Amino acid sequence: MWWGCSARPSSGPHSHCRPLVSLTPRRSRRPAVRRTPIRPRYHPAMGSKRSRNPGQKRAAKQQARQRRNRSTVVPMFPAPAADPALIDNFVQWLHTGDLPVDTDLFGHLVESTLTNLARGRRGFRATGWLPADAHTLLDVADQVAAEATDDVEDVAMAIVASALTFLNYLDENRLWTGTEDNLIHCIEDLVEFLEPQPPVLLPEDIALPAVDDDDELRALASLPVITTLAALVGWVGTGAPVTSTKVPKPVSLPDLAHALGIDLAVDSDGFPRARKIRSMRDVPEMLEYWETAEEIGLITVNSTRAVPGPNAELITDRSTRALPLIRAAVTEYVRRQLVSAQSDPLDPAYLSDIVVIQVILAGMTEEPTASSEDAPFDDEQSLMDDFVYDRLDTLVEQKWLTRDDAYRVPAALQPAVLRAVQLVSAETEFASSEVVDSQVTVRISLEGTHIPIWRRIRLDATLPLAALHDIVQSAFGWENSHLHEFSAGPAYSGGKVFIPTADIAHRDVVGTAVPEEEVAVGLLLSSVGDRLTYLYDFGDDWIHHIEVESVDKPAPDSTAALCLDGHNMAPYEDSGGPWGWANKIEASADPHHEEHSEIREWLGLRPGQQLDPTSFDRDRVNKALQTLFA
Repeated sequence: MWWGCSARPSSGPHSHCRPLVSLTPRRSRRPAVRRTPIRPRYHPAMGSKRSRNPGQKRAAKQQARQRRNRSTVVPMFPAPAADPALIDNFVQWLHTGDLPVDTDLFGHLVESTLTNLARGRRGFRATGWLPADAHTLLDVADQVAAEATDDVEDVAMAIVASALTFLNYLDENRLWTGTEDNLIHCIEDLVEFLEPQPPVLLPEDIALPAVDDDDELRALASLPVITTLAALVGWVGTGAPVTSTKVPKPVSLPDLAHALGIDLAVDSDGFPRARKIRSMRDVPEMLEYWETAEEIGLITVNSTRAVPGPNAELITDRSTRALPLIRAAVTEYVRRQLVSAQSDPLDPAYLSDIVVIQVILAGMTEEPTASSEDAPFDDEQSLMDDFVYDRLDTLVEQKWLTRDDAYRVPAALQPAVLRAVQLVSAETEFASSEVVDSQVTVRISLEGTHIPIWRRIRLDATLPLAALHDIVQSAFGWENSHLHEFSAGPAYSGGKVFIPTADIAHRDVVGTAVPEEEVAVGLLLSSVGDRLTYLYDFGDDWIHHIEVESVDKPAPDSTAALCLDGHNMAPYEDSGGPWGWANKIEASADPHHEEHSEIREWLGLRPGQQLDPTSFDRDRVNKALQTLFA
């Protein structure tokens, strides 16, 4: 069914649960040529499956329709005035179909609907509705459904369901005389009334419960992933040889698989592996553990050998000092479960990523997604649902998602799982964006210095933020010895920050962390006036304001980055922030300052040499940039 109804009960054992989110965008479900008979999945017998409390969303939609229509709603049941032959043929079509509906009732309801729509709008055609006609019908249905009894609501459902079935009849029998867009619009609006989709959840919608550190550690440490990572660290021991691609050599894979409890004869779904194993990369479930261990510092891998990493001992530590590492391990592993390798929005794997994330977020609310799988697999949507259920089954086997009447994330695991969803959501947002090939000229200025210190840099907009970090370091003479972050808003504002991938597992950021290597400069700095904040050294707090001054087409021989201008000397590393730097300049020039000699020695000044805070060497900056991009 190209309009994609997917009913789930709203009464009975799952009355507190959300339905599974529809996978396929509605407009994409319609075939280009209408030749295959279509049957609506919805009918009056399914009326109890509609949410009983549509609330503010329904009211807002009704008001919007009324603003668009500015039409008067007339009573629904005056004397019939529709073409009798059209109604008779519709009833005959119902008799010959497989819909369990009262055909005579549907015939009368459609006849009444057509009559009233014709009286409400001059020029109405029964076979060529406008969206405004569907809005008028839905306004009436909203008024009927507002009554406080189930019987009255069933009437509203029957009115809309009969109209939807009639439009389906026109479509199947090639009787529709309106435009394709109008038919799609009308059907989508009617389906939305019958089967309103649950609102899309965002990570920021989730309110985490208060969890005791000991309870969280106990829950996290009991997960299979932690046991497996500990086994991996034990297997590495004092060192293990690796290939040039930094994975264990093929000869050692059977031994590693045994240690991790992985059967190399079958894949993660239990089927015989489709190809011969020549590398760890042919065993995705093993590679996930290896890359997770490397990412969070359990192992350190170079081009020849893997050795225990700086956090190796913490994976078996059950004191609360190990909680950040254990939580980071679960977060990183869960993140990898939520992202497929597909970027095509129409690919089933990509679509299932979206739905699975919605199920997980709902599992951290009071309205989790129902886990029933009773829908018949007789169409594309049901098969897609089956694909999602298979993925959810895998997550349940990993123990961080549970399933009874609904899918839920245990409270003690929610901080780690929500963090994983935040990372995935941020990655997806920027990965799906395209950058225009251009050059941006930015002015980078330091905040709070006693004299203005700035650099004007022209750079390639397609460079990642990680490269912009290197450019700022070179332009100001920093030594890249402290943590840093980019943010679209002010520093420490708690919004989205862009940091190195290697820092994500260890940094406790207030907002959402996005890997800076995966975000192009042009996604954030694309127009004159766009701004970005770069914070370097969380002790000295060097805050750099980056603002776009111009955007130009790239020249054929242009360099990746070029310093065009600048003003005044950049501060020294570890000089104490803007105040500390100003004090050092003053002390170095004042022989009577109590720290005069000490500061001059710290600055490396020779006898008689003076520090010139107004100096700026553009050629020196460009030489550093040239070396950076050589």
